[in-house]
Amino acid sequence: MPWARTRILTSALVLVVLTAFLCAAVKEAGANTAVGVGHAAPGTRAQTNAWISAEADYLSGRKVTVVCAATAQEWVQRLTEVGLPAVEADEYYGFSLIHRGEIHLSPYVCEGLRLGAVASKRRSHELQVAWSVNVLLHETVHMARSTLDEKLTEACARAGLPIELHRLYRVPYYSAQMSRLTSAATWFRRTQPPSYQGGTCSAPTG
Repeated sequence: MPWARTRILTSALVLVVLTAFLCAAVKEAGANTAVGVGHAAPGTRAQTNAWISAEADYLSGRKVTVVCAATAQEWVQRLTEVGLPAVEADEYYGFSLIHRGEIHLSPYVCEGLRLGAVASKRRSHELQVAWSVNVLLHETVHMARSTLDEKLTEACARAGLPIELHRLYRVPYYSAQMSRLTSAATWFRRTQPPSYQGGTCSAPTG
């Protein structure tokens, strides 16, 4: 999926009708979509690396299912199943079906997570790696807090990014590499609408 585009997946509520259910979906430009309730249609799904699923469990604080789309065509199918526009598939990088405990990630994000795990490849793919980790964080915050609040969710992803880069890839804190990765994610984040910026990652309640 092209990263030359600067428009990131930002949210607008869309109605999803799947069988008898009406679901609210939040579209977030280039990053993620959170869907409160819904049923993904059955179909062939790509195998997800076990460590990606394990990390999503850890970050979510619950057992979740992570589905990595293998191809652009499969990603389009996943989006249309939840009522998101296929024509904008290259602007979507992930969505969550919160009540089903499912996180769906685009091929680009899953590849970015894998590239980050190889130090020799990470350096030449820093924008992809940084934003892919940010997307994973964003989706797991949706899951952990069962929230559709994108400003809160993105603020928590922003705050957690250095910790997660260190945890996943052992990127040293205060290193030039950490600075480059977090700066790349900041650049992408700044292209989002105001409704996704300036949030505060408050402590969970309840």
